[in-house]
This record gives sequence, C-alpha cells and structure tokens, in this order.
Amino acid sequence: MTRERFGWVLVGLIVGIALAMLGITPSVGADLPAGQALVDLRHDTMKTAGGALQFLVKYDGSDRAKAEAGAKAIDDVTAAILTWFPEGSGPGGAGIEKTHAKADIWANWADFTAKAKAFDDASAELTSIAGGPDSAAIQAAAMKVGGTCKACHDLYREKDED
Repeated sequence: MTRERFGWVLVGLIVGIALAMLGITPSVGADLPAGQALVDLRHDTMKTAGGALQFLVKYDGSDRAKAEAGAKAIDDVTAAILTWFPEGSGPGGAGIEKTHAKADIWANWADFTAKAKAFDDASAELTSIAGGPDSAAIQAAAMKVGGTCKACHDLYREKDED
C-alpha cells in the first residue's frame, strides 16, 4: 500500500469513527451538531471526499471497489452539503471559532445552491461509472467533479493558512 493510499484510508477511518461516535452519517441532514462541531464535520468530511477525488482523478483501473467507494463518499457529500451550511454557521456564527466558509455563501445563497446542484450532477455521473472498466472515463468524470469543487471554492471558501 502506498503512503498516499494509506493516508487516504487513515483519514477516512478517523472521520468515520468520529462521525459514528457523534451518531452522524454524512448523508443525513437531521441531528447535525451545531457551532464549531458542524464546521469541523463539514470540513473533515469534504476533506475525505477530496482524498477520494484525488484517487479517482489518477485512477488506473486497478481497484474498482475503491473507485466505487470513493465515488460514494463524494456522492454522500453532495447529498448533505446544503444541510451543512445553515444560517449562522459561517464567520461570526454562534460557537464558530474557525471556518473557511465565507459570508458570501449566505449573501448569494441561490448561486451557492446552483453550484451545489452542479456538484451533485457531476457526482451522480461519476458514481454511475465508477465501478466500470473505463478508467479514462472515470478520470474525466472525476475532473468534472473537481471543476465543480473549484467553482465553489474560488468564490465561497477562504484559502488555507496552514
């Protein structure tokens, strides 16, 4: 197992355990934590999905089960993403210590929602082919998903400082 693959598996395992301890699944919008716990949940889960996306962008066809699992992790994010951004969960929100989310999300909610829909559509396409034999098609679909991530992050996410 490569170091990169091990890292992705380890991150997924840690996030999964943390979510299980909180009694939360990424695809469920009900019973979400509040304040910094919600911010941490959305950040950690999206970071895990980002690791899956990186794997799929470079996918060589060697592990269909992992490709399907990665696409499912991304699809779970698309199913829950709007529930992770309730009013007040941005900068200055109650109990929010640190977030990369810009206040522009809530000021431009219709555009943010449209970008989430584009993300969901691209993810559905990726999920539908992830278990198939065409690694080039999977890579192309993953790149399309990545483009939807970038379109949203360019406008609505602060750059990492660390």
